[in-house]
Formats: sequence, C-alpha cells, structure tokens
Amino acid sequence: MNKWFTISDSAKKKAYLQIAEKTGMAAFAVEKDWWVVQTLSIIFDMKVSEHLVFKGGTSLSKAWNLIDRFSEDVDLAIDRQFLGFEGELSKKQITALRKAANNYISETFFPELQEEFVKKGFKGIEWEIIKTTESDQDPVIINLYYPNSIELSEYIQPRVQIEIGCRSLREPFSKQSITSLVDIHYPDTDFWQQASSIPTVNPERTFLENIFLLHEEFSKPVEKIRVERLSRHLYDVHQLSKTKFSEIALNDKELYQTIVKHRFKFTKVADIDYSLHQPKTINPIPSLAIIDAWKSDYKIMQQQMIYGDSPSFEEIIATLLELKNKMNALDWQIEM
Repeated sequence: MNKWFTISDSAKKKAYLQIAEKTGMAAFAVEKDWWVVQTLSIIFDMKVSEHLVFKGGTSLSKAWNLIDRFSEDVDLAIDRQFLGFEGELSKKQITALRKAANNYISETFFPELQEEFVKKGFKGIEWEIIKTTESDQDPVIINLYYPNSIELSEYIQPRVQIEIGCRSLREPFSKQSITSLVDIHYPDTDFWQQASSIPTVNPERTFLENIFLLHEEFSKPVEKIRVERLSRHLYDVHQLSKTKFSEIALNDKELYQTIVKHRFKFTKVADIDYSLHQPKTINPIPSLAIIDAWKSDYKIMQQQMIYGDSPSFEEIIATLLELKNKMNALDWQIEM
C-alpha cells in the first residue's frame, strides 16, 4: 500500500497546500491529482490493461505535459477485439458491441477494480456505477469517491470519474510515464511512488477529436448547445495549437479522415451533417449567441482548474480563429 494514504490528514493537507503554493494549483486539485494517478496505476496493473488506452484531456496534462489544467477524470478506451468484435461492423453489431462492453464493465471490470483497491489497503472509498435503462450504454461511467483532506469546491468534487468506452479508436498511442504532483515534489520520502508507464493516445489525435467535438457542438441548434465544463476543450485546442502536434495533425490527411469516418459510424450526433467536417468547412468557434456563456464557463475553469498562467478567453478565440482559417485553406478533402 502507498504510505501516503496512511499518514495523517493534517500532514497530507499541509503537503497539498505547499504544492499548491509552488504550482499555483488549487490544493483540492493537487489532492485529486494524487487520486487520479492512483486510479490509473491500479487499472493499468490489472490483467485487462493490455486492452486499454488512456485518452482525453487528462492525458494531455498527466502523460504529455502539454496543458496546465488539473486532472479531472480518467477516460479509457477498451479494444473491441477483446470483446470479440473485429473488422467492419454493421449497426446491429455496434449495438451488440455496446451491450457486450456494458456487461463486461459492469459485471467483471467494476468488481475487479474495487477488489484491487481493497488489496492495496485503501479504505473509506465509496463506489458508484452510473446505471441507465439502456443495456447498450457507452461509455460506462464509474465514480470513485475518495476521503478528502481538503475542503470542497463547487467545480471540483472529491471524485475520480472513470469513463470506459468501446467505440473509440485506439491508434495512434504510445507509452507515457505518469506520476502524481505529490511524488514530483516529494521524491526523497518513504511515501514516494515510482511513475507508471501507461499506453496513451497521441496528442495529434486528441487535438483533432477536440476540434471535431467543438464543431459538432456548435453545429447544433442554439438551444441544444451545451456549455457547462466544456470550455476546457477550447483551452486544450488553444494549447495544442502551439505545439508540433497540431502540425502533425493537420498534415495527416489519413488520420483526419479516419477519425471523421469513425465518429460518423460509431458516435454519430443526431442531425449533424458530417460532410461539413471537411477542412474547408470546419468551425471550432462558438457563435455570438452563446459566446458569453462559454466565456463564463472558462472563467470558472481558469479559477479552479488551470494552474500557472492561462490565456484570456479572447486570446483563445483569436488562436482558434487563426486555426480555423488555416484549416479552411487546406487544399485537400476527405472521402466520406
């Protein structure tokens, strides 16, 4: 068992506050970061781990160190071949895949995960698996509620949310080293924990997926566009636009096309015209009708999720406008 978990709450709280002061990160986010890393470490020690990849925004901060926002959740993709589904799938087969994944995660993975935490000596954890009336729910969401030492925040709960989906792509990915802020700042202690090597989706794919997510959201009727907690995707795209991975993504027509086709087939959003995912018509920028709401959401995220310096909302929109113009000017099209 990790010795950090056994020290007193007052000692943990003192350390979280010290790390927060050094990093500019909120203390409750430092605490949550430790729990996110424990969760990842335990999951990727399980037998099923060879069929999983770590993806999403949290992977950009914890695995790739490309964004300065704290770890919010654990987003995982499970290989559909592991569930017995290979090659091209029909709609009926995709539904069967979702049911198989739901059943495996609920009936096998979830109890095994709880057992692994017990084996590691963790106590005071409460578990929840989000149930719906749909037997093909995907992704499946598991909530781990941890005993917190730091006071709560409205934006951040003492919870690690684990999302496991069967419809995501797995490639391209590579193994990345992941460690907690506690272990980074206290390396010469008896509670120090070695970094975990975890298969993680490459940033160029996450960059494109975030752009497509924003484009799809902003293509909806205004009254159906979601806001809460989604401004993080604007921030992530802004940050990635400043890295080599944006160039890799925009020069990889095959990857671009693969992702769009995959989204159309496996995670299609109702009433969205996927022919408009072409580079010349892509749009990751909120309209005037909703931009103030997104700005307000980003302000909350700035205060509670981003540590260190952060771009203004206006800077983000300017970067995304530049990106949009760059993508619209690309001289190739994808085949749908």
